[in-house]
Amino acid sequence: MFGNYKMHENSGVMPPYAPAYPLEWECTLRNMEVITRVDETKLRDLLSHTPFEPVNDRVAFRFMASPGHTLSLHNGRMFDLMVTAAVRYEGLFTQTHLYMFCSDPMGIAAGRELFGYTKKDCTYAFDEKEDGSISGWVNRRTLPVADFSFTPDASAPIVRLVDGEEQPNGEIHVRRIPHPERPETAYADVVYRAFPLPYSAPIGGRIDLKLHESRFDPLTELNPEVLSAQFMVSNIYAGGFGKEDRRLIKRLIP
Repeated sequence: MFGNYKMHENSGVMPPYAPAYPLEWECTLRNMEVITRVDETKLRDLLSHTPFEPVNDRVAFRFMASPGHTLSLHNGRMFDLMVTAAVRYEGLFTQTHLYMFCSDPMGIAAGRELFGYTKKDCTYAFDEKEDGSISGWVNRRTLPVADFSFTPDASAPIVRLVDGEEQPNGEIHVRRIPHPERPETAYADVVYRAFPLPYSAPIGGRIDLKLHESRFDPLTELNPEVLSAQFMVSNIYAGGFGKEDRRLIKRLIP
């Protein structure tokens, strides 16, 4: 189930190895990325529970299929939808995921416990055709979250999460543990990670993106305006102590 990876002693997983996820992983990555301009007030509201400062008013919707993911070998691949903003914090130029949806329970558990990800469960479709077009959808507990359809077009603009050659590096989140006796946070910290993610040159195209209203996953409240869509591939996507830059930046509570 875990490929060549083994569990680490003293991993910190509680209870021991349940859920059982390895701390090393690897896969390829196929990323259908949609860059949008959003309501800046809403973006700041979503970041208000963090100490992070937004860089601009853009948000990336990344529909990401991971064939051969070693946390999800039994399914053949893992899928994530990441809704991501560029941020700065204590000298770091990085990014944080406002919303995340994941198809695999080990990916959800590892992301939330280790890095403070906002991951929720989802089902999905990510269908690629020989002409380079891609279509798919994301549902959460039978309710629709997003639908998309991408058609390659060499004349389409390519816009990245930030302007300029330098893009945000790594990811940063506030990780929290709820108090067992009352509705409050017992422990919180800021966690940063950066891993190898060399992408192919982006292939631009036209996108039809539909977000569905939901009281539980209110992506539509961002009022996103699509700026561009591009497809990128990474054949070397991997993590773990031997490959990542992992840092506990600051303890917030207590």
